This record gives sequence, structure tokens and C-alpha cells, in this order.
Amino acid sequence: MSSTTFGVRVEEIAEKGESFVSLTTSQAVRLQELKFCRVSPTGDAGIWRITDVTRVGVVGLDGLRLIIRPKTPLRSLIFMASYSGAQANVSYATFAFEADQDLPSTLASALIQAVEAATGRGLLKGYVSVEETGTVIRGRWDVARQLKARPGIPVPVELTYDDYTEDVAENRIVKAALRALVRLEQLPRRVVDELGPLLGTFTEISDLRTGSRVTLPAETRLNAHYQPALRLAQWILEATSWAHAEGASSGSAFLLNVAKVYEDFVGSVLQATLKPEGYEVDLQVSDWRLDTGGKVRMRPDIVISRGGRVVAVADTKYKVWGESDGSPPNADVYQGLAYAITAHVPEVHLLYVSGDVEPRRYEIAATGTAVVAHALDVSGGPEELITRVAGLGRALVASVGIDQSLAASPFSAQRDFMPTSIPHERAREVLEP
Repeated sequence: MSSTTFGVRVEEIAEKGESFVSLTTSQAVRLQELKFCRVSPTGDAGIWRITDVTRVGVVGLDGLRLIIRPKTPLRSLIFMASYSGAQANVSYATFAFEADQDLPSTLASALIQAVEAATGRGLLKGYVSVEETGTVIRGRWDVARQLKARPGIPVPVELTYDDYTEDVAENRIVKAALRALVRLEQLPRRVVDELGPLLGTFTEISDLRTGSRVTLPAETRLNAHYQPALRLAQWILEATSWAHAEGASSGSAFLLNVAKVYEDFVGSVLQATLKPEGYEVDLQVSDWRLDTGGKVRMRPDIVISRGGRVVAVADTKYKVWGESDGSPPNADVYQGLAYAITAHVPEVHLLYVSGDVEPRRYEIAATGTAVVAHALDVSGGPEELITRVAGLGRALVASVGIDQSLAASPFSAQRDFMPTSIPHERAREVLEP
């Protein structure tokens, strides 16, 4: 779909499938350089085919604004991005953003509401370790720094102390996200007008040192009310910094990794659901190896254990899969099979994004294991989303059973005992009673 707004041509790109867009050669090259989609020429001059889209958002290219709309409903996406695992009594009306036309505007509106709610009683305060040079002793005298800076000279003194201040990491992260949105081009005027005064609240807060993906402070009782704002801020910073790192000019691109949002949301809900029932849920386990030499690395999204032993493994797939799509892609099934064999569990689960589709079970005769594909509906209100994922989590562990789960995996879930590959004969011995 194409339109023109204030002299800027607006084109929409589908996240799924292929789109055909009129581009100059220069625009096509710049779009390809952003590395979030594949751009290829067609038989028609000036018309380019765009496929394999991995991010959603907005890209500005010389008088052209490309809007990549997510297949996930915007209000569901915002809730998933803000979910902390500890939210309760979430009002569905809080996530009503039908008036916004694109993802940056929607996320900006959501962040404004979340920050206003978090700072309604003032900015968060906390203790921050401060190092300074002074003539009056305050806190602890740092002898090591003193000797390094001024050996043999007693004054001034190198000091270290804890200061109770608003200049904490939580406020720095929120401020950085607000500033990133202010710099973003073509946000609706009403959103920009709200961002300015809100950013003024953080005038005395230091700037965040940007680099790799922002790491959020550990959630505590004191910063729990900041969690939705912090998570939205984290995704906004990721979307703006990633595009800039890939060559987009500052403010011209906002590209969000929705697959990661989906993965983090599912993992957080499973943790909140299964931990009270005695299970441990580890996300993005990075030290599994398929081969005995440890050369083939694996990174399952979700590993569920109980009593120190793995009972279930799952991988999120931000792909639409339903009745009309046939079986899951072979590569996904192969990946699931590798996880099942390596973890010595009888089955592994693939969690797709889709509508009302019953789970399908694929029995692998050679190994005696099974790959189960699930379709998770991400439409509806926050309570519905949480209920669906929580129900799925209980189904994952119920399919094993407590007695079987304690004997299903012969290795500890601790990182020092991660499995390597085992022959098929050994896999059969593990699975047979």
C-alpha cells in the first residue's frame, strides 16, 4: 500500500511473505545494507521484491518512509515487550493504541504511559557507589587509589562512598529511551509534545553509556514499579541502536526484533508460572554441545528442570504455522531432535505463532523421541496471553510426569554437566524403562 504524507511517500511492507515496492537503485542498496530483509529486482524497472523480513518498524530513505507492520497485533506486541513476569491486574485499556499508525508511535505512547505511572511519586532513588577526590574524609579512604594517584602525598584524599540519589541505572535507561524517541523522525506531533516535558523530569540524570544491548538492573521490591517502563525502554534502545549500527542515520530508522520480544515474553511467563510449582526455567542456555568434541554449539531457548534434572526443552519460533501450512519446516524439526537427543528427554517442543491449531506430534522412530509443534495465539488481551502461555507451560511438564521427569534425563541441569552427543543405542536405553 502506498500513500503520500507531507511530501514523503509512504510504503508498507509485509512482515510475512513478499512485498513489491517502487525504489530507486540507491534506496534499494541502502535498504539491503540494513540487513533486516532481502531486496531483489523484478522484471519491472524500478520495482523491487522485498522478502525474508526479520524486523519490524520504520525506515526513512530519501523522501520514502517504509513501514514494516508486524503480523502480531500491536497491542499484544506492546504488552509482550513490557511484561516483566511480575505484572498483575493489567488493564486492557492501558494497551489500546488503535489511533497510532506504526510501531514507533505505539511504543512511544506505551513508554510515556509507563514512565508517567512509574514516576508518579517521583523518580526512583537508590544507592550509587561514588569515587571522588576531596580534602574532608567521607565514606572510605581508598588507599590503593591514593597510592596510585599520589604516592606519599596525603592530601587530597581518594574517597569511595555510597550516595543515595536519583541518578541510578533505572532512570538513566528510561532517559536514554526518551531521548532516542525525541530524535526519531516523523513521530506524531502529539507524541513529541508529551515526550518533551517528560524528558525534562530527568534533567539531573546522567546520560547512559551506550554500547551493546542494555542490561536491566535486577528486579527488586524497590524498582518493581519501574519494570514495564524499563522493558519498553530496553526494546526502544535496541531498535534505534541496532539500525544506527547497521548504517542508518540517527533518527531515520526504528527496527525491532519481534522474534526476541516473543521469545522473552514466553520465557518470562513460563518462569513465573512454573517456579512456584518447583521447576527451574533457564532461558537461552548457551553451553550445550551436540558432539563429543564440543565443536557444534546449541542454544535452546527454554530449558525446564526439576530436582537438578532437565525434564523439558522448548524453542520459540516467531513464524506463522497453522492448518494450511502443513508440517513445520524440516530444519526446525531437525533442531528439535538434536535438543531431545542431547538432553536425553523423550520429547522437545516447538512454539510457533499462530491461531487455533491443535499441537502435532512427530515421532522419530530411529531415536524413540518426539518433536511436538504448538501454535500459540498471540491475539487478545493481556490476561488471555498470559493464560495461554501459562497453560502451555503446564502442559509441557505434565506431558512428562513427575516420576518420569526425575528419571528422564540422566544428567544434572547444572552448567558443569551439560550433555554432549550420545549414540542412538544409548538414547534407547535412556528412554526404555
